Amino acid sequence: MNLQIFVDAVLQEIIPTASNFVKLPDTPSDFPLPDLKRSFLFAVFISLTIMIIQLLVMLTNIRRNILQTYRGDSSEIPRRSPKLYVNFITGNFHFAGYLIGYVFLGYIMLTGIVMVLAVCVDAFITHGRVRALELLLKRLIPILLFPAFKVNLNKFLGRNIFLQRAGEVLFIDNRRAFMAFLYLNFFLDAFLGFITAVMRLLKSTFGAAVYMSRLDYSPLGRKLETMDAGFKAYYGYIHIECAHRHPVLLCFMSHLFRNQLELKTKKKMSRAKKKWALAVFLILNPELVYLRKDFIRRMKLSKSENVCQYERF
Repeated sequence: MNLQIFVDAVLQEIIPTASNFVKLPDTPSDFPLPDLKRSFLFAVFISLTIMIIQLLVMLTNIRRNILQTYRGDSSEIPRRSPKLYVNFITGNFHFAGYLIGYVFLGYIMLTGIVMVLAVCVDAFITHGRVRALELLLKRLIPILLFPAFKVNLNKFLGRNIFLQRAGEVLFIDNRRAFMAFLYLNFFLDAFLGFITAVMRLLKSTFGAAVYMSRLDYSPLGRKLETMDAGFKAYYGYIHIECAHRHPVLLCFMSHLFRNQLELKTKKKMSRAKKKWALAVFLILNPELVYLRKDFIRRMKLSKSENVCQYERF
């Protein structure tokens, strides 16, 4: 009851015109609260499911990013540089602890957001009419429909008027009409840009709550991702793992260590054992088959033979 009084007082301050509605006897409040236990359990279940999915996706991305780092691919992880070695090792220090903290905070934020949405939906289902939400939706729906209409209108004009061959070719058609449309569209987009900026802020908040547990994803974007402490810990962990678990490095060091032992014991490994050891290693690491000198040499020979046959014809 005290929570209902508090909600009514807040609504009177935020939406004072909500009292203009005709009050019904079965809904004396502008926002009658439903059973909060049901909404809380639903929010906990949904948030837990999303967190588990995000962690599984992050584990998959860890494997993919480590393989990319093995190949020298820096499309998702910042490139390895001697100036960042200290940052890599300190990031590796924080990875496990940061992951727990980010998951905990993300779970709390996501539970809160989902619970607010669940309470609103449950209030509609339980009481049939919520005057505060009706007033809020009456104000928001026209504002949200206008950008949607503008976006679809721009797509229609761009496909059928301003691009050649119905958008299949990236060349402008009707350039004079295009320039006139840009001039007239400028003033309308100034107002539309304010609305989309607010929507961008709301989407960023919701996206940050959903992806808070993902250290492999930085909500700051690619240009500012190095300012994200969680992402710095993630790519520091990736580079440290790559430096100590690279399969080519481990194979080379194992070969050197085996040769050193053979020199000390004077018992050399037979050629058949070396072939079997190489076969097992290539089976466990099939991507290295295409990097062997013998395979590259055979590919070059096959290409040269094809060129010779082509020249004969």
